Amino acid sequence: GSSSRARGDKPDALAALQAANEELRAKLTDIQIELQQEKSKVSKLEREKNQEVKQIKEHEQHKSTVVVTELKVKLHEDKMKELQAVRETLLRQHEAELLRVIKIKDNEIQRLQTLLNAVRDGAPDKVKTVLLSEAKEEAKRGFEVEKVKMQQEISELKGAKKQVEEALTMVIQADKMKAAEIRSVYHLHQEEITRIKRECEREIRRL
Repeated sequence: GSSSRARGDKPDALAALQAANEELRAKLTDIQIELQQEKSKVSKLEREKNQEVKQIKEHEQHKSTVVVTELKVKLHEDKMKELQAVRETLLRQHEAELLRVIKIKDNEIQRLQTLLNAVRDGAPDKVKTVLLSEAKEEAKRGFEVEKVKMQQEISELKGAKKQVEEALTMVIQADKMKAAEIRSVYHLHQEEITRIKRECEREIRRL
C-alpha cells in the first residue's frame, strides 16, 4: 500500500513542478514583454525629446533670423536717415560756401579798391600796412575754416562709430541669449532622459 502511494505522489509532484515551471515561464514572458514596452517608451521619449530639441533649435534660429532681419532693417533706416541728414547738411554747406565766396569776392574788390586809392594817394607805407593786415586776416580765416572742418569730421566719425558699436552690441547680446537658452534646454532634456533611464533600470532590476 505504501509503494502504491509513493507511485501516486510522484506524478503529482511532477505535475506540480511542471505547473510551477510553466508559471515561471509565463512570468518571464510577461517580464520580457513589459521590459520591451519600457524600452519602447524610453525610445519614444527620446524621439520626442529630440524632436522637441530640434523644434526649439529651429524656433531659436528663426528668432535669431528675425532679430538679424530687424537689425538690418533698422540699420537701413538709420542709414537712410543719415544720408538724408548728410544731403541736407551738404546743401546748407553749399549755400554757405556760395555766400562765403560772394563775401570773399566783395572783400577782394574792396581790398583792391583800397589799394588803388592808396597808390593814387602816393602812400607806400599805407599800402604796406594794408597788405600786412590783409595777410593776417586771410591766415586767421583759413585757420578757422580748417578748424571747423576738422571738428565736423570728428563729430561725424564719433556718431558713425557709436552706431556701429550699438548694432554690434545688440547682435552679440542676441547671440548670447540664444546660445544660453539652447544650452539650458539641452541640459534639462539630458537630465530628463537620464532620470527616465535610471527609473527604467531600477524597474528592470526590481522585476
